[in-house]
Amino acid sequence: MDKSFWSFGRHGGAELPWPVDETGQKEKAVLLQSALDNLADADMTISMLAAYDIPCFKHYAKEGAAGKVINGFSGFGAELYVPASRVEEAMALLSADICEEE
Repeated sequence: MDKSFWSFGRHGGAELPWPVDETGQKEKAVLLQSALDNLADADMTISMLAAYDIPCFKHYAKEGAAGKVINGFSGFGAELYVPASRVEEAMALLSADICEEE
């Protein structure tokens, strides 16, 4: 086993592979939700989806990308996108009730 590379992620720091359709084209990205652009909202959601092997990416609408560069965050928030085939599963995960262990 190669131990020359270390990362926090299960996929070696690489993004999860985006699913392809029967023609070999990448699936359409579907808006999952708009979120605040901070570690406690958008990034935690992306991390949780990655834990369930659901690829997700963040898109900055309007002038949000400039705000991210200048201020370190986007005042317009971020839009989170997932593959069309996984959107229902992602929505179910995000809306699930938290179960505390007894």
